[in-house]
Amino acid sequence: MKKLSAVLVSCLLSVPVMAQRQLAAPEASSSIRVSTAVETPKSNIDLLKQSLKTDAVAAPSAAAASNAAASSAQPAAKVADASQTLDMPLDMGGTVQTVQTTVAPAQKDTASNATTSKQGAKATALEKDIETSNALLPASSQPQGEASSEITAEDAAAAAELEYAVKMLEKSKEAIQTAGRKIPPAAAKNRPATVPAPNKKFNPNAYRPGVTWTASKSTHFDIYTQKRSSGISSSNMSMTFESAYQTLRRFIPWMMSGRVRVFVYQDYQSYLRHEPNAKAWTRALAYPTRGEIVVYDEPGKNQELKEVFTHELTHIFTQQFFDSHKTGRIMTPTWLDEGLAVLMEDQAYNGAKGGPWNNDFKTLNFQRDPSTEVASFGSSSMFGSAKKLTSKRPGKPIYLVPFGVFMQEGSLSAAEGQGKTQDWYFQAYLMVRFLLNPAGGASPSNRMQFEQFTRLLSQGEAVRNPSTGFLMKDSRGKTIYQPYSVEKALGRAYRYSTIANFEDNFWRWADK
Repeated sequence: MKKLSAVLVSCLLSVPVMAQRQLAAPEASSSIRVSTAVETPKSNIDLLKQSLKTDAVAAPSAAAASNAAASSAQPAAKVADASQTLDMPLDMGGTVQTVQTTVAPAQKDTASNATTSKQGAKATALEKDIETSNALLPASSQPQGEASSEITAEDAAAAAELEYAVKMLEKSKEAIQTAGRKIPPAAAKNRPATVPAPNKKFNPNAYRPGVTWTASKSTHFDIYTQKRSSGISSSNMSMTFESAYQTLRRFIPWMMSGRVRVFVYQDYQSYLRHEPNAKAWTRALAYPTRGEIVVYDEPGKNQELKEVFTHELTHIFTQQFFDSHKTGRIMTPTWLDEGLAVLMEDQAYNGAKGGPWNNDFKTLNFQRDPSTEVASFGSSSMFGSAKKLTSKRPGKPIYLVPFGVFMQEGSLSAAEGQGKTQDWYFQAYLMVRFLLNPAGGASPSNRMQFEQFTRLLSQGEAVRNPSTGFLMKDSRGKTIYQPYSVEKALGRAYRYSTIANFEDNFWRWADK
């Protein structure tokens, strides 16, 4: 019995050894290899350390083996060379065994990779969870990535608007070169919703936010200049403004009163972007009811700035003169307002032959509309004594609009609709030039007539008691003024009985 028991024990012990040899025999083809550890770890930590050491030693040899296999493998072979060997420690009957297993990499889907490369890599579920978690963190705790290159809707709209403005500027320059000069929009159209209170300190950011303004003063102007982000600003711009002021003082001193605010943007782009009523072809803009002028800096073009500034400054003073009661409404007749502004602009031109409007006066073939040669009763043209401009000048004839129609509000809009804006401004210039200086000289009497004409239009005339000759007053003790129409003011200041008579005298003057 004892011998039989010993034989059975020896057989049982030989079974694992044979099994182990059978497992080790196909080593080259199997993906699992078993090696016996030398020492048994005392804890799980020691077990983990032993696994890490085994991985560190096995990794170089495994990599070398895979490289050797890759060099001898055929191109069509499976990706066994890219496989990875992992060591997993196992506790087998009190003895720790390290099991090494070869893991093949995942097969790549070429079709899906091609689609992903075209449409962009899609985030995995784990990446989405990470993004969701980061979004819930405070701003200071979120991971700092690359700066976002996305453009906000406001910036995109501003860029598109600026691009459109530049295109409009180029078109307007082409039109000026072929058809004439640039003309600013009528000042009567610039009617802001709010007007600064005269008894409060003026805050430029309340009316033009988003720009850093630097305040300064000259003799007659409060100047607010945009702080430059780059470049050099023009020098002595305040002297240019004061020179324009002196030009007006020589011709219409009775209209000038009060200080004027001037806003100077650093460049053309800032002017278009921040000024809501700015047009692409303009250099300056006037707000008569606010007493403000807006320009932009353009180094090296002070003479052009002086001309357009004189034009806009005329609008400011005519508005202040005609709206003496501060009603906030445009009280000046459009033809008078724009004609006087163009005339003063031409007077600011530095040149022995005068400005461009004066040159048009001498060269353009402007003529009287044939329909007005027989005018209404009271016109000398009814009796054949009226003359029209018949000088043989080159170019297509420009027929002036009948004065009675031209003086009506809305004639400028009608001319714009017909594409005759420059012709309208030219006629307004001619009519005001005749009224302010009909004899062609610098006689003070001509200026006195024009001053009386404008005062009658803006203020009327004080009413006197026919029996006593004293001024009549209302119930509050204020003097009563009689309003004057354009025709009545012309009759009182120039002795023109009607508008038609005024037109006849104009053509006699123009024919000289």
